[in-house]
Amino acid sequence: MPASPRILIHLDHNPHPRVFDQIMSLDGGADQILAHGDVDPQDVPVLVSGALYSRPRDELHRTALLITGTNDHVIDEMVRQARRAFFGPYRISLMSECKGGSTVAAATVARVRQLVSLTKARVVVIGGGPAGARVAGILATEGARVLLTVFDAEEAAERARFVASTFEEAIDTVVWKTGETLEDVVAGAKVLITAGPPGLTLLPRRVWSALGGLDLLVDISGAEPAGIEGLSGEEDGDPVPNGGHNVLAVGGLAVSRYKIRVHRAAVEGLFHREAVVLGPIEIARLAREIITPSLD
Repeated sequence: MPASPRILIHLDHNPHPRVFDQIMSLDGGADQILAHGDVDPQDVPVLVSGALYSRPRDELHRTALLITGTNDHVIDEMVRQARRAFFGPYRISLMSECKGGSTVAAATVARVRQLVSLTKARVVVIGGGPAGARVAGILATEGARVLLTVFDAEEAAERARFVASTFEEAIDTVVWKTGETLEDVVAGAKVLITAGPPGLTLLPRRVWSALGGLDLLVDISGAEPAGIEGLSGEEDGDPVPNGGHNVLAVGGLAVSRYKIRVHRAAVEGLFHREAVVLGPIEIARLAREIITPSLD
């Protein structure tokens, strides 16, 4: 008798679950995706129960759950409600993602730690969205001194709480808006990372080229124009001129290739026999195993 198909149940609180997540899931080993949009957290237990009761226990590992969206609070509640439906051995693997932030952040930091030492390094992350907050949190776990730019005081408090609760680390934040001067924000940085919206240049060349102690530039956006002026997107640890010395750079297209590796591996891990829960921390560990095992 042929094995039952690997089914991924994709729940998103937005009207349309992301196509990107579904393609990654198919490439990661899912045979079929059951996607649901506009999911209220209170409806999650009923949807998950349908997965737990529809297969024998020895086939449950061939069903997995992906929870996505754009709001961390809602996603956390959806995860909590999903786990409420589990009981005893009746559970399935679960992965959560907010705007793809966990996989791109994990891949970014794993690549960064290949190129520079992060212990006590001053790192500035420009862009305080879900990806930027996760980059900041993972960097802090690596011993970096992190400054994250945010849009306003409310976002500053929210991102600091997220990093503290998720990674048990503290980061500094600074309110900065596109078009404002950056010189004071990036002063003394060893690493600069842009994590803003795709297609928006956040870091002008005149700003980063004036930093004598800068060792690494990273842009996580694969769109044009790049988030860092002067990068093509294809750089992958390549040197770029910076006044009297070269600075290494990782462009958005290179980051995207690492993210895809991590995302596919995460989905593949959902279908192992032992049920797992993959959130930002677990995905960061996975990225380290895939991208930088030699450093550990």
